[in-house]
Amino acid sequence: MAEMNFSERLALHGGPRAKRTPIAPRKRHGEREKQLLNEVIDADVLFYYFGTKVRELERRFATLYGRRHAIACSSGTAAVHMAVAALRLPPGSEVITSAITDMGSVTGILYQGLVPVFADVEAETLNMDPSSVRERITARTGAILVVHHAGLAANLDALADVARERGLPLIEDCAQAYGCTYHGEPVGRRGVLSSFSLNHFKHITCGSGGMVLTDEDQLRYFCSLFLDKCYQREEGVRNPFFLAPNYQMTELQAAVALAQLEKLPEIVERRSSLGVRLDQHLRRIPGVHPQLTPPGCRHSYFLYLFRLDLAALRCTAEEFASALNAEGVPARARLITGGRPVYLYDIFQNRSAFPGSRYPFYSLDTGADRVYRRGDCPAAEAAFSQWLTIEMAEHYTETDIDEFALGIGKVAWHYRKRAAA
Repeated sequence: MAEMNFSERLALHGGPRAKRTPIAPRKRHGEREKQLLNEVIDADVLFYYFGTKVRELERRFATLYGRRHAIACSSGTAAVHMAVAALRLPPGSEVITSAITDMGSVTGILYQGLVPVFADVEAETLNMDPSSVRERITARTGAILVVHHAGLAANLDALADVARERGLPLIEDCAQAYGCTYHGEPVGRRGVLSSFSLNHFKHITCGSGGMVLTDEDQLRYFCSLFLDKCYQREEGVRNPFFLAPNYQMTELQAAVALAQLEKLPEIVERRSSLGVRLDQHLRRIPGVHPQLTPPGCRHSYFLYLFRLDLAALRCTAEEFASALNAEGVPARARLITGGRPVYLYDIFQNRSAFPGSRYPFYSLDTGADRVYRRGDCPAAEAAFSQWLTIEMAEHYTETDIDEFALGIGKVAWHYRKRAAA
C-alpha cells in the first residue's frame, strides 16, 4: 500500500480508480451439484420424507457441529421460527435478541405471538451486548436469541452466564456465521437450539434452505412436527394437535446443500484469510477501524465491516461509500438492515404485525404492551452512520483485497486532508 499515490485525484472527481484489476466472475455451483441433483431425479423422489438426501444432509450437518440432531427446513427464517416454537412459550412472552439483525431473526417470534425485545450492541463488534441483555430481562422474558453478526461470534460466555443465572434458554442464530469459532469451538454448539441459513447470500447455499441443531430428543421431535403441519409421520398419524406451518426442505435443495457442505471448509478458510488480510491493511489507515475480532475468536467474514472516524474524516458514511464505489470498491453504507435498527422498522413503530391489530405487541389477553422508541439502543443507532460493509467472497484474490485497501486508504487520505484544510 505504500506504493500507492494517495494524492492522486479521487476517481469521483475524475482521477484513476484504485481498483484496477477486474473482479473475476463468481462460480458457486458445478459438477458435484449436478451429480447429486441427477441422483435425485433418477430416484424420482423429491419429497423429503421418502427420499435420502435430506436425511443425509441432516446427518452430515449434525456430525459437523457435534450435535445429536439436525432438522432441515425450507429457509433460515423457518429455522429460527422452528427453534423459537420448539420452546413452546406462552403468547406474550418476551424474547431478547439483537437490534442489528435480519428480519428473519424476529419473524418467527411474532408468528408465535411472542414479543421481541431488542438489546443494544457492542460498539466495536456490533454483536449483542451482554450487559444490555441483562438489563432487559423481566418476569415476561422467555428466551434469549443471540445473533452472530456478519460472521463474528457474539460473547457466548457472558450471554450463557446471563441465561443460566436467569434460567432462560439460549438460541443461537448462526445464519451468517458458518465456520466462525468462539475460543476454538464452532458457534452453534452452545444454544439449546441453533439455526442456520442456506439462502443465496450465505457462505453455502441451495437457493433457500435452513437447519436447526439440538441435542435434545424432545426438541428434535417437536421440530419434525412443526416443519410438517404437525403431521406425525413417524407414527403414521395425521391428526395435528397444534398449529404448525409447512417448512419442508425438498430433496432437490438437499442435494445442492450436500455438495455445498463439502466445500464449506475451503470457503471458510479462504474468507477468513482474505478478511484477516484486509484487517491488517486497514489497521494502518488513520480514520478507519476494522470490526474488532476478540481474542480467541475466528471471524468467517460473511460480510466485511469497518468503522469510520467521522470526526477525523469530516464526511458521512454515504459520502465515503460513494467515493469508494467510484474507486471500484464495492462498499455500502447503512449496514444491512435497511439503514436502521430492526425496531425502527414500520412494523414495530406502528405495531402492525397483523392487520387491524396491535397483537402481539399489545394484548389484553397476555398483558403485553411493548413500545419501541428511537434511542432504545444508542450504540446500534449510531452504528448506521459510522459503519460500512464490503461483501466478502471466497473467489476474491489477494490483489482484490489489496486494491480494496488502497481504495479505502486513498479516500480516507483525501477526506482527512480536506478536514485539515
